[in-house]
Amino acid sequence: MFTIIKQSAQFLRLGNVLRTTVTSRPAFFCTESSNPPGLNIAAITNGDKDLEHKLKILVLEIDVLRQEGKLVPDDDYLKESHWKELLILPSLSQRRKFLEYLFKISKKKENKKLKKEQKRLEKFPEAKPEKNENETFEEFVSQYDLGHNNIMLRVYDSTMNQLYNNRLVQAMQFGQKLVVDCGYCDDMTKQENKNCAKQLTLLFSENRNHDDPFDLHFCNINNESVLMQSLNKLIVTLHEPWFPLNLHETSYLETFSKEQLVYLTPHCREELVEYDHDAIYIIGGIVDKVNTQPLSLAKAKREGLRMAKLPLDRYLQWGSGSGKSLTLNQVASILLDVKLTGDWKYALRHVPRRKVVEFTHEKINQKNKWKPNRERPGFDNLKYNRRPSDRMIKVGSIMND
Repeated sequence: MFTIIKQSAQFLRLGNVLRTTVTSRPAFFCTESSNPPGLNIAAITNGDKDLEHKLKILVLEIDVLRQEGKLVPDDDYLKESHWKELLILPSLSQRRKFLEYLFKISKKKENKKLKKEQKRLEKFPEAKPEKNENETFEEFVSQYDLGHNNIMLRVYDSTMNQLYNNRLVQAMQFGQKLVVDCGYCDDMTKQENKNCAKQLTLLFSENRNHDDPFDLHFCNINNESVLMQSLNKLIVTLHEPWFPLNLHETSYLETFSKEQLVYLTPHCREELVEYDHDAIYIIGGIVDKVNTQPLSLAKAKREGLRMAKLPLDRYLQWGSGSGKSLTLNQVASILLDVKLTGDWKYALRHVPRRKVVEFTHEKINQKNKWKPNRERPGFDNLKYNRRPSDRMIKVGSIMND
């Protein structure tokens, strides 16, 4: 059995790392019986024999890593999407890093669940709570449970969600529209698509919490793309009929009038000095960390749309070495504030402070103000006073003669 283990480890390019004998689970390395209980091989491989063989070797590799003490999650935590991601990764180091990432996420969820259970036990003990001697009356009545009384109405999270969703429904009926162009999936890498999905989630959240939200429209979506699959994982109720978000597989040219559309791109020359409440602004849903080509500018020119960029250079002074790129949720927050207040200086507070050099009159005056040194050097410590006094007398007598 031990020779079979060594041969399997060498086949997996793990090296001669197995130096301890296996004392438990003797049938652990049998590919027929060592498959995790929730692993559906047919759904992952789609009947591909080579992929099925690779998946069995991958299961063996994970078991070997777990025996070595590496950070590997439990088999129950690994889902079908995780197995597919592991099959795509080419090297062992990438698979190790991905398994370590999943292990940390699983432990965070376990700790969060444990803390939640502890809070529940502390908040609702089995015995009826009684007033402590050191507890004030205000502290006693400010708790929400059956053993305490409170005249204030408790506001639940569901009530707040209904309030925010009601704002979005009103914005869908009477508010200004904002379009996010999701047609750049093929121009981004897989990680950039995932980052873009996170930014779109933050964009929806910040728009939802604002006092005067936009009527959001996600256009040019592809449900089979990595972007939409990642967005479906982050927002589970995305495709529900009651969800306050407009999804369009078609272009915005087919949904809105072309005269109202204004494409916001950082590569054009014209600045958006005055905010137009009747226009429909378009934000390009792209994260261009690898591909820095002006794709949004080229698309707007090709479609014959009006273009504009945020007046960042007019109101901000960028720091040296910092990029001028903003995330999608930051751009949406700037548009929300300038729509509500009309003040660009106030709206540009969403730009990260690490990218901006702030010069105020107080800092300039403090910088140019002369300040004497606290410890002034004495004249006795100067070099030209360290000469012997006899030599000074001789020099003086020679000059007098």
